[in-house]
Amino acid sequence: MTAELLLFPAGLLISLLCSSVGLGGGIFMVPLLLWLGLSPHTAVGTSLFAITVVACSSTLAYALQRRVDYRTGLLLDSLDVPGAVVGAYLTTLLAGGTLSRLFGLVLLGVACHLWLRRRTGREVPPSLTLRLVLVTMAGSFASGLVSGMFGIGGGIVDETVMLLALGMSLKLSAGTAMFGMSLTTLPAFLSHLLLGHFSPSYALPLAAGCALGGPLGALTSRRLSTRTLQRMLAVVILAVGIRMVLWAG
Repeated sequence: MTAELLLFPAGLLISLLCSSVGLGGGIFMVPLLLWLGLSPHTAVGTSLFAITVVACSSTLAYALQRRVDYRTGLLLDSLDVPGAVVGAYLTTLLAGGTLSRLFGLVLLGVACHLWLRRRTGREVPPSLTLRLVLVTMAGSFASGLVSGMFGIGGGIVDETVMLLALGMSLKLSAGTAMFGMSLTTLPAFLSHLLLGHFSPSYALPLAAGCALGGPLGALTSRRLSTRTLQRMLAVVILAVGIRMVLWAG
């Protein structure tokens, strides 16, 4: 019972922080569920249910604020599945620990860049051009590749593409990332559910917190400056990078 009581405020805080910068929060939810005693597979399936809730609830809030670029979001989902399949296959051929550390170092560089970045980006959707299609599809494949190889969400890759390659503002990219996430996390969760990787007693209080934290994150994102949001995202990416460098398998 104590664990269940902890999960509601944890879900609220994690989803509020992460949805405000366009991330799902799995990087924090899975370790928390593991610490509470769930098996790795069950922790992932349970966290995917909560991420689905935060993605859908925050997308609705961002949509009401008109801060979702649906076209870019769909393009950034276009090659996620092929990328994930290739990434999963590559794990059987390559040394995972070394690759994880290298990717972690890349994330540390991205985090530093976002922290120091002075440009705030554009708050209007980019025009439909060949460059947009190529960049977003490449980013989508890379996002799936990262998910398949390292088991982390591709939201970090999507945000990096939108901010650094497309020049979007985090005020727009966060809602766009959550929209894309809302389309991909439900099928992933259903796959785990069919395999029995799900704990309702843990998922429901966690998801209840996420249902509240997702819209609050969108509201927080609206009120904070773009520079502050960039630095919040930089801190989260920094945490992911450090974990991948220090605890690579």
